[in-house]
Amino acid sequence: MKHFQLIILIALGVFCLSSIGIINDHAIEASAQYPIIDGIRCDRTEILDFHYHAHLNIFVNGSSYLIPAGIGIKLPDCIYWLHTHDASGLIHIESPQNNTFNLGEFFDIWGQKFNNNQIFGLKADNSSDRTLTVYLNGTAINRTSYRDIPILNHEDIVIIYGTRPPEIPQYKFLY
Repeated sequence: MKHFQLIILIALGVFCLSSIGIINDHAIEASAQYPIIDGIRCDRTEILDFHYHAHLNIFVNGSSYLIPAGIGIKLPDCIYWLHTHDASGLIHIESPQNNTFNLGEFFDIWGQKFNNNQIFGLKADNSSDRTLTVYLNGTAINRTSYRDIPILNHEDIVIIYGTRPPEIPQYKFLY
């Protein structure tokens, strides 16, 4: 009888701790293979406590660069708080905390280089065919660290390396 009571007390304690958030099963890092990047975990499931979207377009010498599907998704193991589901350029932010994430964190999760002087392996300089410009909602950003640009809800981000496309597209959010 004492063992049964002890088991009940332990189960009740675990239930109470989990219900107040001290034990949070989905917050356990899925694998050392997918480490925390810039403070962003790769959790076992999507966490929708704070859920919003931004859009990213990249142009290299006037041509659209495909943003891959599955950035930040490591199936079947885990999913980072910043990720893409498809190749539309839509960045999903699904986090347990109301943090403001930035463009540098997204590129770090993607595993790609990005700063004011480089995107991927492409270095920027003062020549006309090697410039790097970032637009937010159609407006060029000047005098800031591109990596620190916040990713906000319904933010339309366009990165252009080299020759500009004929027109800077604007993304229409459906939700």
